[in-house]
Amino acid sequence: MRVGFERGHGRFAALALLSGTALGGMAALPGIATAQDQGAPRAYDIPAGSLSDALNRFAEQSGVQMTYEAALTQGQRTSGLRGSFAPRDALMRLLSGTGLAARPAGEGAMTITRAATGAMTLDPLRMELTPAAYGDAASGDRDYDDDGARRSDAILVLGHNERIDAISTSGPWGNKLVIEMPYSISVVSQDLIESVVASDMDQIFKMNPVVQNSAPSTVYGTPYVTIRGFDSQKGVVDGVRLSSTLTGIATEELANVEIMNGLSGFLYGVGNPGGVTNYVLKRPTYTPKLDVRVGNYGNEQFFAHVDMGGKIDAAGTFAYRLNISFQDGRTAKKNQNVARTMISGALDWNVAPDLLVQAEAAHTYYRIDGIDSRFYAYADANRAALNHWIEPLANDKTWTPSWSYLQTKTDRAGANAKWKINETFSLRAAYLYKRDAQESINIYPLYIEDRGDGTSGWQDGFVSRSAPSYNYAQGAYAYFDSEFATFGITHRLTVGASGDILRVKRHVTNSVSGGNSPIFVDPNDLGSWAMPSALNTYSWGALYKSSQSKNTNIVIGDDIQFTEQLGAMIGVNRSTVQARNFGATGAVTSNYKESAYTPTVSLVFKPVARVTTYATYMQGLEQGSTVPDDAVLYNNPGEIMKPYISKQYEVGAKYAPIDALLLTGAIYRIEKANSFDEIVGGKITRTQDGVEVHQGFEFTATGDLTPNLKVMVGGTVMDLKVTKTSTAALLGKKPTGVSGTLAKMYLEYSLPPLPGFSVSGGIYHAGKMFKDAANLQKLDGYTIMDLGLHYKTEIDSHPVRFDLNVANVTGVDYWATSYSLGIPRNVAFSVKYGF
Repeated sequence: MRVGFERGHGRFAALALLSGTALGGMAALPGIATAQDQGAPRAYDIPAGSLSDALNRFAEQSGVQMTYEAALTQGQRTSGLRGSFAPRDALMRLLSGTGLAARPAGEGAMTITRAATGAMTLDPLRMELTPAAYGDAASGDRDYDDDGARRSDAILVLGHNERIDAISTSGPWGNKLVIEMPYSISVVSQDLIESVVASDMDQIFKMNPVVQNSAPSTVYGTPYVTIRGFDSQKGVVDGVRLSSTLTGIATEELANVEIMNGLSGFLYGVGNPGGVTNYVLKRPTYTPKLDVRVGNYGNEQFFAHVDMGGKIDAAGTFAYRLNISFQDGRTAKKNQNVARTMISGALDWNVAPDLLVQAEAAHTYYRIDGIDSRFYAYADANRAALNHWIEPLANDKTWTPSWSYLQTKTDRAGANAKWKINETFSLRAAYLYKRDAQESINIYPLYIEDRGDGTSGWQDGFVSRSAPSYNYAQGAYAYFDSEFATFGITHRLTVGASGDILRVKRHVTNSVSGGNSPIFVDPNDLGSWAMPSALNTYSWGALYKSSQSKNTNIVIGDDIQFTEQLGAMIGVNRSTVQARNFGATGAVTSNYKESAYTPTVSLVFKPVARVTTYATYMQGLEQGSTVPDDAVLYNNPGEIMKPYISKQYEVGAKYAPIDALLLTGAIYRIEKANSFDEIVGGKITRTQDGVEVHQGFEFTATGDLTPNLKVMVGGTVMDLKVTKTSTAALLGKKPTGVSGTLAKMYLEYSLPPLPGFSVSGGIYHAGKMFKDAANLQKLDGYTIMDLGLHYKTEIDSHPVRFDLNVANVTGVDYWATSYSLGIPRNVAFSVKYGF
């Protein structure tokens, strides 16, 4: 579709729009930012209705030529626009919440595409416009090729940074621009994931300025991150919360990753108080796509990945996306092998102009041989606690026998629907199912400082084989939205419900112990211990439901705009959490059910167009800690702690000094119940006592500092302490496994003398933390560095990119958490070819 263009005003309006949307393209279009800043607002009168009609009216009233595929706006609606705005702001408002963004398409012209919601989108993208953009090829127009594509109309969209146009999926609030959200949100794009050749989220979490790496994926086989000082293994997939871990999520199937720092109780119900990670899956494309990527994730970890998509029928009623990946080989850690196979597919069905139905499914097989594990240390053979912590061992070893392993098979299926009922009302709903089957041989190396003869030694302790267990997770939401105005105040009122349920099935004999290894003077001998015959048993007994947890949420929220500068987001969630444990006979062994009203209030003030300030208060009902059902390791296996209410206060600001750079800052305070582990009688006892208070300041700068320099810089400083505890020894102590300071910097510099070449580097620092609740066992902080080399070009008009990334280039040995070693030096590379 091509929309009209008034020559007299087009150049000026186009320059204003380009400065707001072609963020990274500023290098190729000098003077755009200046032109946009000087552009006078124009009056717009665009009624609510279909997005395509609104864009037609925008083109007529702004004088900007608009091009886009009809399928992109099919079923899309807009609440309209009335008033005087700069052209860029007017277009942003029309596209807000649609998942679309504007791109430069030559002098005085723009094209509408799907928003690339990444933090950094660096590579050129070549987009061929289809006949839908220009009319009907069947009319005999000689400008069309045999396949219906118009000749010579390829638009080269330069590398861009989408921080301002980035879309965040925020539960009941729906899709909103990141810069408009009263929360601290960072978005990691598919491009950045590929640029650093990340096989899992460890590399991405390591780079993010305001989150901390927790246990490596090779410990639990799942992403594990610490946000604002709180650990998180759980998360959200396409806006649907699950109570199971995010086992089975592959980097190759992700469009982007959204990390929201802070309490998320109103948005997703029971969850992690520090923050939540939303894994956004790739969706179908409406232009043909076929990318093949091959490479090596480190050492012998060779991989191959195919990403393809396009319209199924000529009209674009149906479209698909398919991702297939395979990796296998030895990792950068000695005696460790990772094998993974993933197939993921998605389907779009444009049922009607106002109704879109989407479906997706995936299967992942994941196996680690030579598992990374958790380390423990004791003062003597009686396992008395140390008053210090041990120096880190070499990161390039697992320090466990190669016969230890973790194997997971994951099946996932989901669907969602978006229906614009009329000018006022719309409905959105989603459902997600995930099944994980997991088994393992777990080893927990432990160090004994005094064996009784004045010497120290190592042994593999707490050795056990876990029977296959099965997690069945389901999540869903349904939200009814209405947009209206009262006395000049606009509202987007949302009512709805969300919830998720997790059922766990285990065998009567859930695990068997292999005993402890002999004590070795040399820790290298840990890897040579032969597997005990007791671990060969497969007599697990009958399968039964061992636990079930459920969270339901009834929400109402109002996104209010009082004036152009002042708004508020107010809501309440009636959240209920229920958990039950069962014995092998089906009898309930423990249970609880708790409900609470958890409100949120945010005030948003925009003093000028490029600045958003906010103040937010939120509560969240949190499920009490569940002790792992492992009698070998824990004194209170399977115990469920009481639920509690967490609270958060936050004040923040977001500022875009230029269109290619976004600065964010936030001051926050979070209060939650304190739980901790302590050694009693040689085993772990988990206790919940007192209140953890995490308060701090965080800052990030992301985008194009100069036309050739892209940055992701920032850090956080936190004051962490335990208060209101009945255990006097814990009063004022810092929580375990959390660094109070983070400072990180990632830079990518394009080399002007060598077109297509760029170099990247990162420096990542985490401060000291403590192993034990009494803060006697201190772990030193660490600083690690990465280096990268990238090249992007075309071969016979096909885009090609080469990426090389060296992680921990200096080979620093460090504790990533209070019990796990960090990422070793790792050299990874990939080549991607677009057909």
